[in-house]
Amino acid sequence: MKYAVFIFFCFAAGMAKAQNPDRDMPGALYQLLESAAAEAGENEVDLQALYDTFETLLESPLDLNAATEADLQQLQILNDFQIQSLLEYRKEYGALYTVHELPLIHGFNEEIAGQLYPFITVIPVSAGGHYSFADRFTYGRHRLIMRTGRTLEEQKGYAPVTAGEQEKPNAHYLGSPWATYMRYQYRYRDKMQWGITAQNDAGEPFFNGRNKYGFDFYSAHIQLSDAGIVKKLIVGDYQMQFGQGLVAWGGYSLSKAGDVLSVKKQERGLTGYTSTNENLFRRGAAVTLQYRQWKLSAFVSHKNIDATADSNAFSTIQETGLHHTTGTMEKKQAVPETVTGGNLSYRFRYLKIGITALWHRYGKNYQRDLKPYNYFELNSAQNANAGIDFYGVWKKISLFGELAVSRNGGMAGVAGALFDLDAAFRLAFLYRNYGRNYQAMYAQGFGETGKTANENGYYVGAQWLPHPAITVSAWADVFSFPWMRYRVYAPSGGYEYYVQAAYRPDSTVNMYLRIKQEVKDENVSGSTDAITPQHTVNLLHARYEISYQLLRGLRMQDRIEIAFYRADGKASGLLLYHNINYKFPTFPADFSLRFAVFDAGHWNTRFYAYENDMLYSFSVPAYYAKGARWYVNAHIKLWKNVDGWVRLAQTYFFNATTAGSGLNETNQPHQTTFKAQISIKF
Repeated sequence: MKYAVFIFFCFAAGMAKAQNPDRDMPGALYQLLESAAAEAGENEVDLQALYDTFETLLESPLDLNAATEADLQQLQILNDFQIQSLLEYRKEYGALYTVHELPLIHGFNEEIAGQLYPFITVIPVSAGGHYSFADRFTYGRHRLIMRTGRTLEEQKGYAPVTAGEQEKPNAHYLGSPWATYMRYQYRYRDKMQWGITAQNDAGEPFFNGRNKYGFDFYSAHIQLSDAGIVKKLIVGDYQMQFGQGLVAWGGYSLSKAGDVLSVKKQERGLTGYTSTNENLFRRGAAVTLQYRQWKLSAFVSHKNIDATADSNAFSTIQETGLHHTTGTMEKKQAVPETVTGGNLSYRFRYLKIGITALWHRYGKNYQRDLKPYNYFELNSAQNANAGIDFYGVWKKISLFGELAVSRNGGMAGVAGALFDLDAAFRLAFLYRNYGRNYQAMYAQGFGETGKTANENGYYVGAQWLPHPAITVSAWADVFSFPWMRYRVYAPSGGYEYYVQAAYRPDSTVNMYLRIKQEVKDENVSGSTDAITPQHTVNLLHARYEISYQLLRGLRMQDRIEIAFYRADGKASGLLLYHNINYKFPTFPADFSLRFAVFDAGHWNTRFYAYENDMLYSFSVPAYYAKGARWYVNAHIKLWKNVDGWVRLAQTYFFNATTAGSGLNETNQPHQTTFKAQISIKF
């Protein structure tokens, strides 16, 4: 590929004067989603839930004058010091007059404030805050979203079925290539919400076959908050987040993908479920009660999960949520699952202590295909976990941790500390020790892998502000695995480090340079030796990105990223893209577009890049192989409370005759996707 023809605009920005900030997703969130997708790899994480949280805050910004500590924690952007600093500022000086006071508070600066501006507001104390219980059902806002889309090229799974293929259970998709999505939600401030979400993936039957009632997936809930001692009551689908994630944690949680100081999990307790992930939620009822410094949460859930099962047992839990072939449809909701438990916490002035307990049982025996690497993983119909967690802030030190045990006696522990040494320098430390026999199906502890087991590690992170416009962030993580794991048939270890320097001279220009390297052991692929040998895998990514505003409403973004991979051989990759985002000044419409070229011949040199999408939808595709990708995303306000979106995207692969694989393969070297959405508020 000849990249010389690609016109790169990195240094064309200049220094335009600041304009009023728009309520758009900040670059920090884009980076977070990209990093999270890369860190997740093949592990399942619910990025949609994280994205939905921020989209909700865009529409209903958090009032800094009324926000509690728990409210500020849900922003995910602030650490303990910043939260306590804001609360103390409010206590000493009274209510804020404007969000632009934020940079004046200890622990904040223009960059952090800029990340928060889209999600926060300031409402004068005298402006209200008084409402009746009936207001929850009367003055809220309704929203209805409908979306559809498909791949425009014909894919192998939708080709006419031949007589021979009819005998094969997975030779053809059961439904049409159109994916459909519907979401209704009612919300009154943060006091009341209810809604229903329905989704059909491409290829899944719609109003026929096993989906004779319409969509393949339905989710619904009703949530009441702040009604006397009842802090939260949820009936329907929900998620739970307690402690440091060693016992009960649903949805996305920040790890090494987040800010270097965000190693402490900001628990949200119980929250209504609005995402479309078909596995990472509970279904039933949950309640949180609070009396003075005591808080008690209890939950119960019963639903069926996808699995490879027979009449008495199952061997594998299926997590894709896809039911588009006869084989995947047979695994749909094959095993009943019951989960119950709770959390009790007490808050002292500077310290919080919590106890979490959870018990779950499958309706069939769990009988794994046991291998040496998964010998210590759960292999029975039931399990139980219990843990004790704490966190406290005293002056310039924040301490946190959790210790947990599973039914078989396996243990896991994590402990960390944050140090606010100076207004311009902060440190974070974390140590985790997860036993090889610790079993927790609903845990998401900080770590290198998606399993909170068989891992020890030390993490240190630092943030330095040598100048108001410059932020330098760095972290290093050293980890080891005492037992075998998937694709590594021996005890192993590794390390990872990350360094980023960001420069923001004003609100119109923002740039950063990042280097990240990971070194760890893996099996030598294709080995036929009796004892599988290991080799060291070395992966390095370097990225430069600049975002700049040229005119009012016109913002551009450029990125160049390179990757180097070395194991038994060498490989490299390159990604270049240019973004244009434009909001018409006098017309209620905006659009965004991207053109990218990439060369990532090895799967380990793939790139992840956030793409602008529709309301309550996002894309972080993997750029892999050699080719080019473009997309156009357009939004227009059709009427006062009616918005429409259209999106067209295409990936073209050079030196190829097909695109995709398996049943998704096309007979052309490109894949083009179309999406359309309408949103109605009333």
